[in-house]
Amino acid sequence: MSGSAPAVERLRLMLLVPSLQVGGAERQVTLLARHLDPARYAVTVVTIGAQDGAADGFARDLAAAPHVTMASLGRQGRWDLPGPLRRLVDLLHRERIDVIHSFLNLASMFGIAAARLTGIPHVSSAIRDGSDPNWLYRVCRLVQARACDVLVSNSEAGFDSRFRQRRPGFRVIYNGIDLARFTPDPARDARLRSELGLTGFRRVVGMVATLSVYKDHEAFLAMAARVAAARPDTGFIVVGDGPLRGIVEARRAALGLERSVVLAGRRLDADHVTQLLDVACLFTNFRVIEEGLSNSVLEAMACGIPVVATHGGGTRELIHEGVEGHLVADNDAAVAASHVIRLLENDEVRTAMGRRGREAVESRFSMDGCVQRYEEIYRSILGRT
Repeated sequence: MSGSAPAVERLRLMLLVPSLQVGGAERQVTLLARHLDPARYAVTVVTIGAQDGAADGFARDLAAAPHVTMASLGRQGRWDLPGPLRRLVDLLHRERIDVIHSFLNLASMFGIAAARLTGIPHVSSAIRDGSDPNWLYRVCRLVQARACDVLVSNSEAGFDSRFRQRRPGFRVIYNGIDLARFTPDPARDARLRSELGLTGFRRVVGMVATLSVYKDHEAFLAMAARVAAARPDTGFIVVGDGPLRGIVEARRAALGLERSVVLAGRRLDADHVTQLLDVACLFTNFRVIEEGLSNSVLEAMACGIPVVATHGGGTRELIHEGVEGHLVADNDAAVAASHVIRLLENDEVRTAMGRRGREAVESRFSMDGCVQRYEEIYRSILGRT
């Protein structure tokens, strides 16, 4: 007797994140949710804080996915803990969630509590950098290592800097890049150059990063001053915003770089702006933290752009000295400037490094590969094949 195969019940997955503001982890949540097969997954994306459509940068992208629903726990303030946790538990029951997958530290601690109260398996992608900035984060990592079913780091460095031995539930899953976002569009690029005030420059060097204590924009500006002196036809752009914007603006003025350095602020099209660059930079404040696996570095590589970045952390897993770019010890501005100038003046070297970076992304950091590795985790903790 013939008949159609029975329909497979979809796995009900909750992706838990502090917010959907523009950021690397938030982009990864959005990409993961959108790339999961709608025939096999029903995805609920939950933000800890009050959801604000205007402020939550990736909410519109998720709203377009038919298999994704969104919810907010409506947390108000630092000490508002019992109410959001109660709402999270209620939501888990109501949506009959099979797996909780949290991103970043705050969401992972909420996820641990909710998993203990409900018995639902918990995957935590809490480790997104190469080291802990303070003791509180260190304590959270120790709790996460013991309490989560699976603890994910987006770099080998994320585990190596914290644990002497790896537990069975530790997994490294590199960030995934949606290569379809990085296709040439000359008309769009021309519009962006005009909009950002870059049309007067022959070459452009940029850094995409939040203006926070974890990044070293001082090093970027010091490098820019040296490059501008040697190559006045070079423009610079800083994409991102944050609490240190005033300090960055003041330093730019002190170095006389107001006409050379564009502060573009927070942009949802940072990936498109990246495609305008000839050289990309990422200087991490190594005095405070080590980088994990940077989306901005990966996106530059996906664009075929060489990268000059701080030596350390997960960046060493992306950039090999002289292959896809250059690594700079201690953010030495003079060394960084010499690398940038050489790349700007040598089209052959710049193109070759960019090509090798694109090839690395295609082979090691595709979004399809990232999704597949997460799916393997979901199936394994549920005992599914």
